[in-house]
Amino acid sequence: MKLYLVRHGETDVNRIFNHGVSGPMHNEPVTFKEGDDTNISLNIYGRTQAEQASKNLPDKIDRFYSSPLLRAKETAEIIAKNKSINPEEIIFSDDLIEYRQGSLEGLSREKKKEIAGDKEWGSGPLCNYDYVPWGGDSWKMIYDRLVSFFADLKQNNSEDGVVVCVTSAGIVRMTYKILFEDKAPGITKHISIGNGSVHEFIV
Repeated sequence: MKLYLVRHGETDVNRIFNHGVSGPMHNEPVTFKEGDDTNISLNIYGRTQAEQASKNLPDKIDRFYSSPLLRAKETAEIIAKNKSINPEEIIFSDDLIEYRQGSLEGLSREKKKEIAGDKEWGSGPLCNYDYVPWGGDSWKMIYDRLVSFFADLKQNNSEDGVVVCVTSAGIVRMTYKILFEDKAPGITKHISIGNGSVHEFIV
């Protein structure tokens, strides 16, 4: 089975915290400030990135999944339109939701340190984070959730099937850990996961 994971297009959260973005700030109204809800819409760059992502996906898609978070949902809807897929065919799965940081969500690293005190929450790129003390997720929770999700995909799709999942960087990175960590220890810190990037796997 061919599995394509697509990172959602850029949001102002990505832009403000420099989560893998570059270039100037756009001229549209900024929809996020530190501490706000991070479940926000794509910005102008994000919508363009979603358009480009659709061009990097096969025309034949057997199953189309998305995280229900707004940034992923909007990306998936743009891709679906460009691939002539009825948006009602998009399967929204909580298994594809980005890891939650609890009360540290939407804060700068400096503000997190101030709130967390001497406690360390770990690293996203290293996939060793633990936000449970602040009401969020640990890497192991996401790991186990995705292992189960991928097992269901393999069971419910043919060997030559094509599955697309629109999600967030943390889910894409954890997929690399699940599939390749035994052969390439530490692979997650070497993977670039830009907004709108497409990652192809055989599972």
